[in-house]
Amino acid sequence: MIVEQMTDLIGDTPLLKIPAELTGFKNIDLYGKLELMNPYGSVKDRIAWGMIKDDLANMAEQGQTIFENSSGNTAKAICAIAGAHGVPFKLVSAIAKVKETKDLLRMLGAEIEEFAAASDCFDPNDPNDPQYLIEKAVREAEGKIHFTSQFTNEKNPEVHEKTTAQEVLEDLGSVDYFVSGLGTTGSTLGMTRAFKKNNPDCICVGLTSAKGEFVPGIRSLDQMWESGLYRQDNYADVVTVGEKAALDAMLTLNRQLGLLCGPSAGANFHGALDYLKTVDADLTERKNAVFIVCDRVEWYMSYIAERMPELFGEKAKPDSLFNFDEAQADKAERLQPEEVDAWLEEKEPVVVDIRSSIAYRMKHLNGAINLPIESFEKLIDSNSPFPKEKPLLLVCAVGEKTTRHASYLKARGYDAYSLDGGMLAWKNYQLQAKAA
Repeated sequence: MIVEQMTDLIGDTPLLKIPAELTGFKNIDLYGKLELMNPYGSVKDRIAWGMIKDDLANMAEQGQTIFENSSGNTAKAICAIAGAHGVPFKLVSAIAKVKETKDLLRMLGAEIEEFAAASDCFDPNDPNDPQYLIEKAVREAEGKIHFTSQFTNEKNPEVHEKTTAQEVLEDLGSVDYFVSGLGTTGSTLGMTRAFKKNNPDCICVGLTSAKGEFVPGIRSLDQMWESGLYRQDNYADVVTVGEKAALDAMLTLNRQLGLLCGPSAGANFHGALDYLKTVDADLTERKNAVFIVCDRVEWYMSYIAERMPELFGEKAKPDSLFNFDEAQADKAERLQPEEVDAWLEEKEPVVVDIRSSIAYRMKHLNGAINLPIESFEKLIDSNSPFPKEKPLLLVCAVGEKTTRHASYLKARGYDAYSLDGGMLAWKNYQLQAKAA
């Protein structure tokens, strides 16, 4: 086969039938859509090309730069495609969590600007939000910026409806169950539209990451409301998958099928097995199910090594934050917002605020130090950074993250507390107290 450009290789990816010995299903055939076989290595190749192909010539002529807010794969594909057409690319993003992605973008000549935003989805109320900053830059740049905006661009689901889903339907005829992780939600939205047009009884199940955990490409349920493409009624059910489950399932695919996929594919596989086992036994006729094999494992070696050092010949830490099971310790005590002021004065604790630097500067508890969550987690996982003779109060936006962190530190000998409801609850209490 001879092609004229790399984009000719995007799409037409195969389905891999997962052996029944691996699934345990009696009545369901499970298939993985091998999007890792796209030329830039991921399912995002499709939307990268779909969002810019009609405008590339004009972008080059006008001297425009493409801006995008991306956690990784979309940025990689856009950067490579745009570079081949003489169009520069700039990534404006929350702090990148995958080192290999950042390294590749720099090698390809991308400009990278990172911010300690609370989320890498769109939050119009956060003045440090990447999407907000890009839109501001577009308004001020007088036509010199082309913002692809994957979180709101309708070409995202359209590409998957017209290509990815149609390829699956050509191979299978129809789809009964579709299980996939939720990021921008473009692939699940577009593919479900096509599957349901073909088979109105098709059930779509969305997967989100567990709160406080990071699975590349998959966001928590709270973050879903920040994506302009999220449609709750598109999903018959939304279930959560944690880091460990995603990685264990990834290793199963890696080792038992020779499928060199990354953690998001592992999450999709785990989610499919977990959900479908609840319906398989009751079926009276054969059904098929599909999940997306999103990308390749090579991009995530540093991510995997941090969480599974034993795979790389390093000594595993049984008491690490990653391996910590909150059930192993008594739950950390939650300090109520109305107790905070008097408690701070009496106990003179160490107060650690793990929100973004911008959120911290806007409002924080008296005496609090700011350690954004990425830095904070690495710190507490590597040593004992705080004096154990003083109480420790952890603060986040709504209290969901610091409960687990406080439990972990309590198990390591700290008198640790979490601010119940986080800064939001504390600020609401302060407003109510003033009004009274």
